[in-house]
Amino acid sequence: MAWTITNELLTELFERGSRHGETAIVLGEGGWDCHVHHGLTPPENLTGITWETMAGFTGDEELDDEATRALLATADYSIRDEEGQRIPPGADTEWAVITGAVNDVTSAAEDLPWREARWFDLGTTRRILDQDDDELREERRAWSLWVTQRGQWLLATTSQYDSEPDQWVECTAQHAASLIYRADWSLLANEAELPLLARAARAARELTDLLEFEAPNSGSDPERQVAACWEARDVATEYENATRVVGTLVRETVQQEIRTSRQNAVKTVWLAHDSNSTTAANTLNMSRRTLKDLL
Repeated sequence: MAWTITNELLTELFERGSRHGETAIVLGEGGWDCHVHHGLTPPENLTGITWETMAGFTGDEELDDEATRALLATADYSIRDEEGQRIPPGADTEWAVITGAVNDVTSAAEDLPWREARWFDLGTTRRILDQDDDELREERRAWSLWVTQRGQWLLATTSQYDSEPDQWVECTAQHAASLIYRADWSLLANEAELPLLARAARAARELTDLLEFEAPNSGSDPERQVAACWEARDVATEYENATRVVGTLVRETVQQEIRTSRQNAVKTVWLAHDSNSTTAANTLNMSRRTLKDLL
């Protein structure tokens, strides 16, 4: 697979393009590659050049140098890095391509347009959460959560079916925190290796678990239900008092202290950029208005 579409890929496409509408150079997790999608249409957003497009440049002739140059001049097919620069991976770099994004409304993974895809360094990317086994792969529900060195959260989706290739999908930090919060401890990396966001999400989960209370359930018999609740009333009273007080503590004290820490962090970044609000906001991935409010 390749960082950009090359002469060799075009030659392969020309030689393999015998099935109408099914052969194309497509961007995948490992870069550009030539695929024959038997009985399927290539993914529209990730398709660079189809056999039909190439045929429009060659007619009934062979793929010569002139046609090759014309095809490669239609667009810049090189994949940007995480900073948006068209810099190829180093020869010794183990890299992969982000080709999808989680829809914030549906929480489903959707293909990115290939022009928005980015490559990242697998060697410096950390796995945080792993929900992947043979049964999940068969049910097409296997995935793992990773974070790049630059702080981009990614889902690696895995399937045992060739028609559903593996994919790297970007997600927001909020989505990642929610996944970490709801995950079983056994699925997470060692606590010492977790980044700050993951440790904070798990601390919130620990508080929730500590205050969790389930009402007694004695089936459909009203008398048994009353008796069970009467027996648990003292414990329930203690939990009600604790959750009410801690809920107020979180709203009035904890949230304010967290906001103060956020303000201190924002001010530090702002000062590090010589009080330049534009560059500081870009670094923090927020609007200048939000930056100003926090300062």
